[in-house]
Amino acid sequence: MKKQIFKSVLFGSLALFTVSIILISCGKENAYSIYKSGSAKYQLKDYKGAVSDFTKAIELNPKYTQAYYTRAICESKLGRPEKALADFNKVTELDPLNKDAFFNRAYYVKQEMGDFKSAVDDYMVFLDLNKDGENAFVYNNLAWCKFMLHDTTGALKDVTTSIQLDSANSFAYKNRAEFFISSNNLTKACQDLDKALELGFTKHYGEKAIQLQARYCGE
Repeated sequence: MKKQIFKSVLFGSLALFTVSIILISCGKENAYSIYKSGSAKYQLKDYKGAVSDFTKAIELNPKYTQAYYTRAICESKLGRPEKALADFNKVTELDPLNKDAFFNRAYYVKQEMGDFKSAVDDYMVFLDLNKDGENAFVYNNLAWCKFMLHDTTGALKDVTTSIQLDSANSFAYKNRAEFFISSNNLTKACQDLDKALELGFTKHYGEKAIQLQARYCGE
């Protein structure tokens, strides 16, 4: 009788364990399906609908890093930086090596909120994690943040690195021109503005370089 009871308990435990595994697996699969739905809405720029789906996916799988990450992007596009920041923070907590989370937290949230010091910190982490990647754009953004923190020397160093990595970046030349203007080095500023315009700055970014040239360079 004891053996039969033991076998029944063992069988019942195994059955319960099996059912639990199935339920967990189904939950994760469902979370993935909902995430895919959210991704499709994101591609269609239905950011509110995407946020709703990502939230449901996270409820089913609270450690769904990619759902937090993409929801953060959506929140930033919806003009809700505080919510975006909370999601990016969760991503870096769950995955401290997620370099894109550090970059996008700096670019989409911290720069927009005027938290340039913290943005610099995130860009530095990204660069450390992305040593062999394409970093011209990052150095340009890093330079602008340092400039906003009144570190013109650091800004000039970083924007020059950006130009060395991508000599066709008209925006970097325009930025460096502004840094030179702030240092009262108008000769170099005007050279950079000429280069920015030569590379098509106006077509891509508007009249800023022309306006600076008219104000500081003359004939």
